[in-house]
Amino acid sequence: MSWLAWIQRAVFLLVLIGLVSAASKAVERWQAETSVLKTEAQRLRSDAAAEPDPLVSAALARDAERRESSLPSLANVRWERVSLAGLLYACGLVPPGCVLHCCLKALAVSCTLRRAIAAQLLGHAGKYIPGKAMVVFLRVGAILPQSGTSVVEAAAGSGANESGPPQRDTGRPLGRATSSVFFETLVMMGVGAAVAGVLLWQSPLPTWVRGCAAAMAGLSLIPVCPPILRRILAFIAARRKLASSPDGGIASTTITWSLLGQCWLLSLVSWVLIGLSFAMLITAIPSFAPLPSATQIVTVATAAISLGMVLGFVSLLPGGAGVREYVTLLVLAPLIGQTHALLAVIAARLMFILVEAVLASLSAAYLRHLRYLQPISHG
Repeated sequence: MSWLAWIQRAVFLLVLIGLVSAASKAVERWQAETSVLKTEAQRLRSDAAAEPDPLVSAALARDAERRESSLPSLANVRWERVSLAGLLYACGLVPPGCVLHCCLKALAVSCTLRRAIAAQLLGHAGKYIPGKAMVVFLRVGAILPQSGTSVVEAAAGSGANESGPPQRDTGRPLGRATSSVFFETLVMMGVGAAVAGVLLWQSPLPTWVRGCAAAMAGLSLIPVCPPILRRILAFIAARRKLASSPDGGIASTTITWSLLGQCWLLSLVSWVLIGLSFAMLITAIPSFAPLPSATQIVTVATAAISLGMVLGFVSLLPGGAGVREYVTLLVLAPLIGQTHALLAVIAARLMFILVEAVLASLSAAYLRHLRYLQPISHG
C-alpha cells in the first residue's frame, strides 16, 4: 500500500474520532435541552389550564407551543425551506458545467453547453467511489462521443443533434477533455478556498484561525494563475499519458487570464448559491435558541460549507466523508450551537446526495437520448 493511502486512512481515522466526539457531546446537549423544554412546556400548559383569565391563559398556551415547536423533529422541520434549499443547491451545480464548457471551447474540444453541463452533473455520481477517478471517467466519457465512427465525425454528429454548427476537432481530444475536467475542478476548489478564507476573516473565530483563513485565501489563487495552471494541467496529462505533445496539448494562448476571470466568476456564483442553500437549510431546522441575523447565517454558512467541501476534496476520501462534516461543524458551531450545527451538517449531506443523484440520473437520461439520436444524423 502506498504512503498516500496510509495518510488517507490516518486522516479519516482522526476525523472520525473528532466527529464522533463532537456528535456525542451534541447528543448529550440535545437530550438535556429537550428535557428542559418539555418540562417548561408542560408547566406552562398546566398554568394555562389553571389560569382564570382567558387572555393570560391563551398567552401561556402560545408560549408552551413556541417551546414545543423549537424541539428538533421531522414534524417541526420547515419543509418549504428544505425544498428551496434543494433548488438553490441544484442551481449551484450548473455554473461548473459552464466552466467546463468554457475550457472545452478554449481547448477546441467539440461539445455543446448542454452536453458539458450534463457531463458535469453526471460526474457527481462518481464522487463516492474511492480515488475519485470515476468522476473524471464519467465526465470525459459524456463529453466525448460514444459511437463506432471516428472521433471527429461522431463529435460533429453530436454537435449537430443539439444546437449550433458542429465544431471541428483536431489532435487528441481525450487529453484535452481530461485537462478541461481537471481545469474546472481546480478553479472550483481554488475559488471555494478563497471564498472561505475571505468570509472567515469576518467570523467570530479566534484570531489565529482567521489569519490562517486569510493566508489560505491568498494561497488558493496561486494554482489557478494561467502560467502555473498550464503547467499543472500539462503535468496531469503527461502522468496519465493523455497528451501527444510535451506540453500536454495546451498552448500558452489557451489558458488565459480572460478565460480564468470568466470561469472564476462562474465558480463564485456557484459557491454563493451553495452557501445560500446551506443557510436556508439551517433555518429550516428548529433551534433551541434564537438564530442570529440572516446576514450572519449566510456569511458563516457559506464559509463553513466552502471550507468543508474544499478540505473534503483535498482529503481524497470518497465524497470527503467525515472531513466535510467535521470542518463544517467546527466553523458553524460557534454561531448556532453544536446541536443545531450537527443537525445541519447531517441534513446537508443527505440533501446534497439526493439532489446530486436526481441531477445525475436526469443527465444520464439526456446523454442516452443524444446517443440514440446520433445514428440518425449520419443516415
